[in-house]
Amino acid sequence: MLKRRIACILLIISALILYLFDNESVTLALLLALIVMPAVSVGLLALSGRNFRISMERTTQPDENPVVRVTTENPDFIPLAAVEAEVVCTNLRTGEADSYMIRNTPRPKSTQSVDLEILPKNAGRYEIAVSSAILTDPLQLSSRQVTCSDREYITIMPEIFDMHISYASDAAMLEGDRSSDSRRGNDPGEVRSIREYVPGDPVRNIHWKLSEKTDKLLVKELGNPITDQFLVILDTAHEVSQIPAALETVASVFVSLVETIRRDSSGLSIGWTDPETGRAVIRKISEEADLTAAADEYLAMPASMHSAFERIDRDIAESRYAHIIIVGSMVPDGIEAIANGCQVTVLLYGETGSSTENNVTVVGFDSGSCKSDLAGIEI
Repeated sequence: MLKRRIACILLIISALILYLFDNESVTLALLLALIVMPAVSVGLLALSGRNFRISMERTTQPDENPVVRVTTENPDFIPLAAVEAEVVCTNLRTGEADSYMIRNTPRPKSTQSVDLEILPKNAGRYEIAVSSAILTDPLQLSSRQVTCSDREYITIMPEIFDMHISYASDAAMLEGDRSSDSRRGNDPGEVRSIREYVPGDPVRNIHWKLSEKTDKLLVKELGNPITDQFLVILDTAHEVSQIPAALETVASVFVSLVETIRRDSSGLSIGWTDPETGRAVIRKISEEADLTAAADEYLAMPASMHSAFERIDRDIAESRYAHIIIVGSMVPDGIEAIANGCQVTVLLYGETGSSTENNVTVVGFDSGSCKSDLAGIEI
């Protein structure tokens, strides 16, 4: 554009010199034309593009390579010599961004479309946006920027594989809203046993009728209600948050685990951490639509250097689960207290083998061997 401006100025100077040495109507007309034409071109740019719009829509099915149609519309009678827009595709989870340039020449009262095939590098929630467009005048001597605000979002799922889980019992097939046999709780509808009163026991748990008959205080041990059979947590903390390949593997294992359990179990919740608030996000999965909506959320969350368990214990305490499964790269501190007595399995990225201690089972997996490492795991 600068070269065009310099060339235009040189032409005007040349025409002016020619007119000064040869004062004729032809040279005057040439000089006027070289002055008026750029002025008219720049003036058209100032008037054009007032109603110029850019819109986007996805044109492919979810199981195909994502294609976004970018449409430029010039509803005015004034032509635009050229429109140049940058389409930025950002993975909200990993922060990776790619840009695509759109160039066309919208005629008056016309609409033009360009299909962009998005080639994502990793799984995640992608934001496709056009922040602005550059309009140029017909002679391409000047330009101006037009703000655009249209956005399109696409969720790219990681690879999903069948983990062939074997369950320690038939618990996976049972409904939720039951009571745990392994720890005491506060469900008045489920009395596990009667025992003598110990200082510190809640007064409301005293069995007054039996106490009167035996002349000693007896209390009811109440069952602990289970909201769901399984809680599966995505924990992208520690060094895994800085390695795209590790993030991809952890996400693939998490989604594969959730899909397998959802197929086998009627009681499932999944959780992750919002890195901005530090609070746990827990979603109950009852049907396919719940899983799709949850994927749009957790695949849009940037990987965090903070463990999901730094502030998740209170959330778990409010809703009790029979089995908590964590997919991540570290065993959270204080996991026994957080689990509150229920069964815990940690699928640990970057480790090998398996071990069990204090009701916590750790199973290692790695990027190149996660399918074989986790094939047939027992939970």
